[in-house]
Order: sequence, then structure tokens, then C-alpha cells
Amino acid sequence: MTAEEKNLDAIRKRIDEIDDTIADLLIRRMQYAKQAKKAKMQMNKPVVDRQREEEVIDKWRERARKNRGSEGLLELSEEMMQKMAALLIEYTVEKEQEEGTP
Repeated sequence: MTAEEKNLDAIRKRIDEIDDTIADLLIRRMQYAKQAKKAKMQMNKPVVDRQREEEVIDKWRERARKNRGSEGLLELSEEMMQKMAALLIEYTVEKEQEEGTP
């Protein structure tokens, strides 16, 4: 194996580690979303909160703006971050509705 191939393998290993961390964090996020659903139901609030959804999306877009121009890094566009946040929200709401009541 050449030095370049070893370097590529090492980079891919780091990417895999990051992907593992992201997956773990998404699992934790879903657990907290389930807790939030229970709390909302106890307070007789609707499970879907469009204002909160917009706040979450805005925060993701802001993260992209903060990282704009970081040295040597690929830029995370606001559009991509918005899509990721919207997908997370959509998936969470879908799972909450599938579960029905806690």
C-alpha cells in the first residue's frame, strides 16, 4: 500500500468516526424529541409546533452563516443546512404521529 493510499484510508477512518458520532447524536435527538412530545401532551399542547420548527431551521441556517469562510473548509450552505433541519423535523414529526399517544 502506498503512502497516498494509507493517507486516504486514515482520512476515511476519520470520516467513519464522524459518521458514527452523527448517528449517535441523531439517536439522542430523537430520544429528546420523544420526551418533548410527552411534555407537550401533558400540557395539552399540539405535538406539531410550526413556530418551533422555524426556530430550529433558522438556527441551522445561522450555523452555516457562522462557518462561512472558515480556512480551508468546504462551506456548508444555508440551503443545505435548511434542508437537513427540515428533514430532521419531518422525520421526527412522522415518527411522533406513528406512535400516537405516549
